[in-house]
Amino acid sequence: MKLIVIGGSGYIGSNLALHMVAEKVAYYSRHRNPVLDSKGVEWIEGNILDSTKVAEAIKDFDTIVDAAGIYEENEQKFFDVHVNGVKNLVSAINKYDTGQRLIYLSAINVHYGQTDFLRTKRTGEDNAALVKNHLNVRPSLVFGNGDTFTEKLFKLAGSGLSRLPGGGPISPVHVEDLAKVIVGAKDIKGAVDVSSRERISFADAVNLARKRLGKPELKVVDGRLGYSGAVEKIIETGIFKKYEVERYLTNLYRENTYIDRFVKEPASFAEYINRYEVKA
Repeated sequence: MKLIVIGGSGYIGSNLALHMVAEKVAYYSRHRNPVLDSKGVEWIEGNILDSTKVAEAIKDFDTIVDAAGIYEENEQKFFDVHVNGVKNLVSAINKYDTGQRLIYLSAINVHYGQTDFLRTKRTGEDNAALVKNHLNVRPSLVFGNGDTFTEKLFKLAGSGLSRLPGGGPISPVHVEDLAKVIVGAKDIKGAVDVSSRERISFADAVNLARKRLGKPELKVVDGRLGYSGAVEKIIETGIFKKYEVERYLTNLYRENTYIDRFVKEPASFAEYINRYEVKA
């Protein structure tokens, strides 16, 4: 396999470049990643919105992973990267017509959300499906060494909150397990959901971090009474942005997760939190 990761300088993209074994690996991004550079992974500079550069970059690779993603609440950027960027990849792959495989990183429960992020991800999936040999991968929250979520989680756990809003399970999946699923699904076309079996909610995650810090658990409120206020208090800390909190309070679990099929012993988020080295 000759692999190129689009948006490979980011957290998920760089980890996929490191953990998906291939005879040749490169990453295409506007920015260099020092870890990938130290491992000898080739950097191809470029923007996913530059159709000419995209086509040139992917020409000699048989597997293209699109891990380019925008998470800020900026509709134009969402549309540019998740829709127009995918169109550029699809156009080049179909023009070459050599059987190249496109793996598109989408999001768990993408068809159930109404945010701009999820709406553009759905359109991205539709565009990716125009490639015969495609796979839409829908991960839940992704964690692992160097992820920003866990660092923020501990900051929130150490803040002065008095209660937490309840919500659906975030079912975090380790980034290396995500890579294993993608590799294992090499003969699958269509879409795969990737979430862990840990039905941990965002509130549970905060309380796990508080326990690691030696702090008592916070009360979890559900329904109307105190819920909105608890959400607002989290947003007011500035640790997690509003759109992040909204996503983490929804259901990120899927019963038909492919984690069981391709990962013998999935990493536990609870154990990861218990071992996490808290920064001073």
